[in-house]
Amino acid sequence: MALQVRPTSGQSKESIPSDEARRLSLFQLFGLAAGGSIGSGWLLGAVDAYDKARAYAPWAWLIGGLVMLVVAGVMVELGTAAPKTGGLIFLPLQSSGPLVAIVAAAGLWIFYAINAASESMAMTKGLSSKMPTLMGSGTTLTAWGWVCTLVLMAVISATNLLVPRLVRIGNSWLTVVKVMVPLLTIVLFILSGFDHHHGGGGEAKHGSGGAGGFGAVLAAVVDSGVIYAYVGFQGPLDFAGNVKAEGRLTESGRLRWAVYGTIVGTTVLYILLQIVFNSRHGQWDPGHPDSPYTQFAFASSMAWLGWCLRINSVLSPMGAGLVFTHALTREVATLSRAHLTHRGLQTMRTTTLRGRDVYWLVLAVDFVVGLVALLAMGGRWHTLVAADGVLTLVVYAVPGVALVSLRDKLPPVSPSRNRVRRHAAWISFVLIALILYGAGWTDLWHGMAVLAAGCVLLLGLPVLARQFPTLGRFYDAREHVTRFRRLGSDPAAQAAAYLLGMLALLLVCTLFGNPEPGAPHHRAFYLWGGGVGIMALMTFCGMVWASKRHIGRVEPLLPPPTSQLREREQERSEEPQP
Repeated sequence: MALQVRPTSGQSKESIPSDEARRLSLFQLFGLAAGGSIGSGWLLGAVDAYDKARAYAPWAWLIGGLVMLVVAGVMVELGTAAPKTGGLIFLPLQSSGPLVAIVAAAGLWIFYAINAASESMAMTKGLSSKMPTLMGSGTTLTAWGWVCTLVLMAVISATNLLVPRLVRIGNSWLTVVKVMVPLLTIVLFILSGFDHHHGGGGEAKHGSGGAGGFGAVLAAVVDSGVIYAYVGFQGPLDFAGNVKAEGRLTESGRLRWAVYGTIVGTTVLYILLQIVFNSRHGQWDPGHPDSPYTQFAFASSMAWLGWCLRINSVLSPMGAGLVFTHALTREVATLSRAHLTHRGLQTMRTTTLRGRDVYWLVLAVDFVVGLVALLAMGGRWHTLVAADGVLTLVVYAVPGVALVSLRDKLPPVSPSRNRVRRHAAWISFVLIALILYGAGWTDLWHGMAVLAAGCVLLLGLPVLARQFPTLGRFYDAREHVTRFRRLGSDPAAQAAAYLLGMLALLLVCTLFGNPEPGAPHHRAFYLWGGGVGIMALMTFCGMVWASKRHIGRVEPLLPPPTSQLREREQERSEEPQP
């Protein structure tokens, strides 16, 4: 299988594929990272976090931020050592084989597509403050609300038909606006003082909510929108092969600044926003379509801020939806080039709109996937967010395995740095498993059911295409599910079996150990949780062992970093001419 990688110095510029052209500046990378992170999560996540963890809700944002820093550290190390656009699928494919890549791809494809659906629904909720016919009781969509949500999903997809450079520049400036509005909101509410009287009254007004405590904090991390709010940080890593290498900063420096800066900045931002909500939640009317902060602004006689927040309640989800939809086209194209899904999805230049460099067929498929997810979950924003959080964590667990498995194939680093990479990789893997366990049975099985459906489709469609020639004329992908028949001898099948087995056992442990998240926990919760941690560590070691055996059989195709290419070019230029 030949996958196109970034050309070496001996190749001409004309042969560089568009997906690997180095165009993205630090400003655009921040636009991708912060633009993806600051979506509807900051508008709606604080409500559910408070319902789950009460006064402990800020800790959920802190834990979420710290977990994302560890996970991001692993992903950045891998992305800078082997910079590849579409790397969240490409690199696990190189390290662990096609079956693990398909599991990761199923989760990534669905959670990116769900993101567009959930952000469109958040935009509909934002518009309902002036168009009340869009929303019914609570967060239920009316018939017109469904129409509006689908139209907004179509707008997000259609915007990505524009020239990619215009999409990225426009998104970067939109992100500036999205960041300034919540910052202004925090400053003004802090200066006006905390409303302790109304804050205390909210307990009676809105019910007792969650029980609080450590278990409730873990549940809030996944299913209240906390993880959902942070996941946009990986936007620059989706385009690691497109980062500019010229100037004072290297490509790896730009990626690190964009990713780490976004996570640290949004962690502080979300904690402060949660503190503002906790202090004023008594002013919030859950039946009102406006976001809590908009209601606080009007209650505090800051109508101009309220209108800014209303506008931002549409712009923030729109920007995040654009980022995820734009990134998904590159990940799906990588999946298609590897023949893990329909090969026609990789085509750009022969399927362009008036010669523009776009993946219009991928956008159409993504729209359908988002629509099906929206219908399957009844248009419930909270269910979409919970499933999104579970899928996100499953996808983010895989790069750690790739980083450790590919160690000998990546550019050499110091022994101490290798040790840091190895420990960060297994720690992030175990942390992800524990957070999934803390999310509770209901949210976990929803997410796992969606992941299972995606895996069945990606693994099963090639089999059906072979058995039914009519389908085969429309769907062309390589068949890999039969590799499980050679489980005893095929390391790629063994790596996938370790991952799928852990996810199945995680469901069982959660069913018995944490069936009701947020409730007071007994000894069983901690015993089953300890078992989850041990099981995750064993799974990580097993996947690394199998992946290294796979690498020993199939040489990985890894794009070298630009610094390495420059060294090669300099060595060639210094060679004596014949």
